[in-house]
Amino acid sequence: MAEIYHMVPEPTWNSSAGESVYTPPSLESEGFIHCTAGERNLVDVASRYYADQPGEWLVLVIDPARVEAEIRWVVQADGLAYPHIHGPLNRDAVVEVCRFPRDADGGFGAFRSLPWPGAPGLAK
Repeated sequence: MAEIYHMVPEPTWNSSAGESVYTPPSLESEGFIHCTAGERNLVDVASRYYADQPGEWLVLVIDPARVEAEIRWVVQADGLAYPHIHGPLNRDAVVEVCRFPRDADGGFGAFRSLPWPGAPGLAK
């Protein structure tokens, strides 16, 4: 199965360091963790919905075969299917963490060439 992506503010990810699971605020407020399939789709979604949210962002590259919680694919209004993780994300399913660079207008760009140096606890 192809990898999926979750974007996260760097402080939010850092606050879960040392934990075996990652539980972002959306898990409590919406009941799932938002994810995206396809790198280009992630960049488009991020630039459309998060360009006005300041700060440094990261991309979690997730191997869905390693995710212990249920993943449900939901078709949205744009016709694309998005994976939602219905439960905490076990950190050993995160196979890569990348910086998510931004342009001057707050839009997001390609991330695969920008590994995050503080990537402890990734799946081996």
